[in-house]
Amino acid sequence: MTLPRPLALVTAGLMLTGTAALCSVAVQGYLASRARDQAEALRQNGEYDQAWSILEAALRRTPASAELWAELGQTYRAAWFFRLKPELLTSALTAYERASALNPLSATAPAELARTLALSGAYRQANQAYLRALVNDPRNPGLLVDRAQTLEKLGQPSAALRVYRAAAHIKPNEYSQAAEERLRSGP
Repeated sequence: MTLPRPLALVTAGLMLTGTAALCSVAVQGYLASRARDQAEALRQNGEYDQAWSILEAALRRTPASAELWAELGQTYRAAWFFRLKPELLTSALTAYERASALNPLSATAPAELARTLALSGAYRQANQAYLRALVNDPRNPGLLVDRAQTLEKLGQPSAALRVYRAAAHIKPNEYSQAAEERLRSGP
């Protein structure tokens, strides 16, 4: 069966448009992956300014990339940790929040946000971020242990012990075992 000429042209045009869109997505994915790899290598060498410049340039091309935003958060967090400049902490937190908003089904960005908040001593906010991460990955023993440690910092030993036990139930680990002894005996 042959299509009438105008319909065949429309069909061909739609196929070309779809193919072009797929190619564009593939190229953007490749460029984002390349930028993340370059930034990670620079970050490992302590070249934070160059790393976030690469990521920010990539984000101008693909602003909806949760992975790029999360990588940018890691870069700012590492720079903040070594340089102790409050604006770098703020930038890291903002990047993780953006990554979380772009990919609300992922536990990665809220978990990294929580870790960053805990590093900064903002334990209440860290606990809330861990809860957000655990909604998407409730059986992650590492997240559970991190949250339990945060609960300890908040002075909630019985809640921390429950969370440590939940993590150990999923996968036995040295943190939960040590906490069991430490928190059961009391201060």
